Amino acid sequence: MKKNVLYLISFLIIALSFTNIQRNIFNYFNNKELEREEEEQKIPLQDRMDLAWQQEAEMTVDPESGLVPRERLLEAFKYKQSLLKQKGFGKAAITGINWNERGPNNVGGRTRAICIDLNDVTYKTVWAGGVAGGLWKTTDITVANPTWTPTNDFFDNLAITYIEQSTTNPQVMYFCTGEGNNNIDAVRGLGVWKSTNGGSTWSQLASTNNSNFYYCQKVFCPSGPDTVFVASQTGLYRSVNGGTSFTKVLGSGISSAGGNIAYDIERAANGTLYASMSSGSSNSGTIHKSFNNGTTWQTPMPWTTAMNKREVEIALSNNDTNTIWGLVENGGTIIGIVKSTSSAGNFTVTSAYPVDADGGIPSTDFSRTQAWYDLSIAVDPNNSNVCVVGGVDLFKTTNGGTSWQQIAHWYGGFGFQEVHADQHYALFSPGSSSICYFTNDGGIYRSTNFTNAIPTITSKESNYNTSQFYGCDVHPTLPNYFLMGAQDNGSHRLNAAGISSSVEVSGGDGVFCHIDQNQPTFQFTSYVYNNYFRSTNSGSFFSSVVSSNSGRFVNPSDYDDSLNIMYAADASGSYFRWSNPQTGSTTNTVSLSNSNGQVTAVKVSPNVAGRVYFGFTGRVVRVDGANTGTTQTGTRFANSVQNHPQYWRIGTNAVGGGVVNTTRGYFSFKNQNPNGSYFSDGP
Repeated sequence: MKKNVLYLISFLIIALSFTNIQRNIFNYFNNKELEREEEEQKIPLQDRMDLAWQQEAEMTVDPESGLVPRERLLEAFKYKQSLLKQKGFGKAAITGINWNERGPNNVGGRTRAICIDLNDVTYKTVWAGGVAGGLWKTTDITVANPTWTPTNDFFDNLAITYIEQSTTNPQVMYFCTGEGNNNIDAVRGLGVWKSTNGGSTWSQLASTNNSNFYYCQKVFCPSGPDTVFVASQTGLYRSVNGGTSFTKVLGSGISSAGGNIAYDIERAANGTLYASMSSGSSNSGTIHKSFNNGTTWQTPMPWTTAMNKREVEIALSNNDTNTIWGLVENGGTIIGIVKSTSSAGNFTVTSAYPVDADGGIPSTDFSRTQAWYDLSIAVDPNNSNVCVVGGVDLFKTTNGGTSWQQIAHWYGGFGFQEVHADQHYALFSPGSSSICYFTNDGGIYRSTNFTNAIPTITSKESNYNTSQFYGCDVHPTLPNYFLMGAQDNGSHRLNAAGISSSVEVSGGDGVFCHIDQNQPTFQFTSYVYNNYFRSTNSGSFFSSVVSSNSGRFVNPSDYDDSLNIMYAADASGSYFRWSNPQTGSTTNTVSLSNSNGQVTAVKVSPNVAGRVYFGFTGRVVRVDGANTGTTQTGTRFANSVQNHPQYWRIGTNAVGGGVVNTTRGYFSFKNQNPNGSYFSDGP
């Protein structure tokens, strides 16, 4: 068995689930890449979601519309469910195949949303929402290894960004979708979902199934269960009937001088609401307040300190109705931490900034130019002088911002405890100064002694199976042995039956992995672009052997088990060839005629020696003798794979293009060209 055992329908759903970045976004990312080293102290970074999103959009965009067809997700899910009913629960639509999760159970994935269940007076029950990881629940977060239970497998395909619960009727819950922190890095959602039975069942609010709610930062229920706010990229919306209908109350054309994007909304203990808005452009961020539960909003609050500001995350303390904290971002960088000690506004910058132990970081920007992606702030509910902020790492002040203490580091360096990189949300347990939660690209973390100068923060990702994998390979003779590359979580080895823990064998963003099927002592993992690690002792140890930043961020590759050659994407109109991966590091860029654009998928033919198929947007190119020379001519197959070669697989006996070979784990799909013929991988 080798590589990516795919269930076609599920694969298509997952592929459609991640992003809706339009074509014009590609130019933005190409021109505005983050100025950050790919490695610090020779440790691969766990970062660059901008490039991952860009590539995901390229791989899932509909060539006709220029958009990712996110609206087809529900229909695809319904179709999958109908197939499962026909074949029996838990079975695939393909006869004779049963699917079982293999884990790992110790690698949490990107998480933005967390909610402490008010139905549980002990506050041990916690909900969490993974971005493309689903909605999960544990009934005892206090144990070392919580048992997390997924709510619905459809939610695995949604970008859940916030979970809210009514304080007066906690049976009523909401979550919103669409990871859109600004008008560029947009991962489209499907509106707002509601539960009226404490989260047992959920349904989409029909009123939010439209473009006003594609990208939602927050759903907020500040008083009774029927008054609901949604902060989206098109404004701040309010419902007074439990989400049956919404009215725009803040934004362009209403009362905001700052623009249409609503970033945050918070409620002070005295009932005053505060909301942050922006147009998405530099220096357009504003904070507004409402004294009548959001019916009307005041003009922007004043700032004593002049500063460019776009997104502002707000934090309040329950014991102090005058102190308002803000974490300010502009152009992808943290501009400052601000505070007002008067409810009238007059925000000023704190007298000090967090200083990260990592070198080469701007004095104020502890997000390292990633504030558009990771930005978190929370204030102790009992002490407005205690505040925690997050960018890549976490920092705390106990004196109102006069000084800051780093309390964690993304890989546990410099003597700090390890807390995964890229902080998205911080939350104190209701009424508690000691218990605080953090969500990031590694899942969920919890502290029970946050009143300490440097609190202990522990991972609660055990059994929270939300990691996102780019690639996987299977050992030819050990059925429980897998190598797999995970977004922001390195490359891992599984080697036990059932759902078990994995071991991280190489760091950074783990991408495609390969095990030599003839000589499995040789194994390979990859970091972004053409950066590869090799093991020559059956996976016990991996070392970096090829370092090249050519190709794609998540770079497609395949390994020729017979000729022992690695192939991958390279620059436009070419492919990457590593000719001696078992023993050396000799690589070439091979020019490829009849092939404009950059390779999107790679597959070595199992039937013909030296034959490799390269996918491009809208076509597949076959290269015979790909193992020789520095220039090749490819045979182009027009309109292959419905313009999506990343979905295409070749079976061992894929004559006619219609064979499903379950022994090797490949699919070969029939794809008709304009002349009516089908693709064949015969000799």
